[in-house]
Amino acid sequence: MSADERIAQHAAAGLTRAVDPDASRHFQAILELVDIETPTPLMECPVCGCAGLPERIHAHECTQNRGEE
Repeated sequence: MSADERIAQHAAAGLTRAVDPDASRHFQAILELVDIETPTPLMECPVCGCAGLPERIHAHECTQNRGEE
């Protein structure tokens, strides 16, 4: 389990037990921050095997599509 996952787990537990509305807002803010900071997983081009961010893989000029290797 990553550090972010552990933080999210503890923040979620705190949120379910928080009685004070201010405390609940703090726990919710932590969960949102951890979600924002979690990196986008990389994907692999099914044609050439190049790995990268999904939007870049969809837009990349695949060498095998151009007949180069």
